[in-house]
Amino acid sequence: MKSLKEINWNQLYAFYEVAKVQSLKDGAKVLNIAPSTLSEQLKKLETKFDTKFFNRSSKGLALTTEGAKLFERSKAIFEEGNKLLDHYSDDIVGGYAVSIGIEETILTSLSTEFASQYWDLYTKYGSVNTVKQVSHEAMVDNLLQNNIDWGISVRKPKRKSINYAEIGSFEVVFCCSEELYEKFKEKKDILINIPFVESSWDRNLNKLIYKYLRSQQVIPKEKICSDHIGFVKNLCRRGRCVMYIPLNPLESYDGLKTFKLDEPIKISLYAIWKKSEESLISIKLLEKLIESKISNVPFRYEDVDLQIEVSDVSEDKLR
Repeated sequence: MKSLKEINWNQLYAFYEVAKVQSLKDGAKVLNIAPSTLSEQLKKLETKFDTKFFNRSSKGLALTTEGAKLFERSKAIFEEGNKLLDHYSDDIVGGYAVSIGIEETILTSLSTEFASQYWDLYTKYGSVNTVKQVSHEAMVDNLLQNNIDWGISVRKPKRKSINYAEIGSFEVVFCCSEELYEKFKEKKDILINIPFVESSWDRNLNKLIYKYLRSQQVIPKEKICSDHIGFVKNLCRRGRCVMYIPLNPLESYDGLKTFKLDEPIKISLYAIWKKSEESLISIKLLEKLIESKISNVPFRYEDVDLQIEVSDVSEDKLR
């Protein structure tokens, strides 16, 4: 074959649907054709490519190594095709994976909780991936280049082509060992005299923290950097340093004492997405989740069998 026009796209799509379910019978149901017809299409595709894509046995079908490679390539093709249909169709299409860019920050626990709730909403239409973003600028670039479908950032985007909404916020507090906390009369003096830990990668948050400290007339005498939260917490418990953390009411801070100064430090998180993609079900569901969070109305699936249902797991595989 020398050109794409020589490929029988119906046969390739048939292969894609069968490879997804690893079953000729189930694939035939999806495609609404007879299993014998589907089997013939798969054999013609293998003949065209001169490659065996399935191992056939009494137990059913299994992808060969070349079949697995073809599936990954065809998956990208047909998921993008579903996104194209979703964009121009009045019907809900789905059938494609979504990638969420999450900016690396100490507020990641809030971001991942929001992304997990999004999975519950979107699981009927496809899978959800997350991709670490080193900065807000990198996230915006990846969004514009279609490397991610939407993102979560600590900053509002400035591009007119990108929409955004606040999805929540954390209060940032300081913490040190309980013993160290008891030794100081004024809590400002803990921040001034004990080594202050900053994150070497969360630069935006560092700026906000230092701006806040200056407003409170606090200038740490010594600063240290670390990328490892576990290491820093161990140092804090030993009374070796003071650090800042997002206050999570569900988390236990054993051996640590949290405190704040006169005014709280509030950090917001924003979901960002391209305005041109708002017709897609992936973004419509994102907006639905945002509305439920903003209005304080919990929107969360609690059906533990949901993933089994949407994955079309046959009854003979279940207890």
